[in-house]
Amino acid sequence: MQASPALTLEDGTVVTACDRCRETWERSKKEPPCETCRVDLLEENEDAARIYRMIRGQVITRHNGKYDTIMDLNHLALWAAIDGYGIKDRTGCFEKVLTVFHHFQNEDRGDEG
Repeated sequence: MQASPALTLEDGTVVTACDRCRETWERSKKEPPCETCRVDLLEENEDAARIYRMIRGQVITRHNGKYDTIMDLNHLALWAAIDGYGIKDRTGCFEKVLTVFHHFQNEDRGDEG
C-alpha cells in the first residue's frame, strides 16, 4: 500500500500522488525517485499517517526574540482530526502522530533523541 493520498475520479479511476509524480517525471524523460520517496506503511499505521499529513502544520510556537520556535503539535487540532475521521484507536493514533511529529522535529534540529 502506498502512503500517498489518492483521488477517485468520477469514472471510479483511483489516482495516487505516486501516479501523478510518475507522470511528471515521464514528461521530463527521467526516472522517478521512487526508492527514496515511497513509503510502504503497515496497515496499523495508516490512520496515524493520514492524520499526521493532515495536521502536521498545526503547531504551537514560541517567539524567542528573533524568530518563532516550534514547541509542539497542536493537540486540539490533532484530537479534532481523530474525532472527525472516526478513528477507532483514538489514543493509539494520538500517540503515533505525536511520536512521528517529534521524530521529524528532532531530525530537523539535528537532535539524536
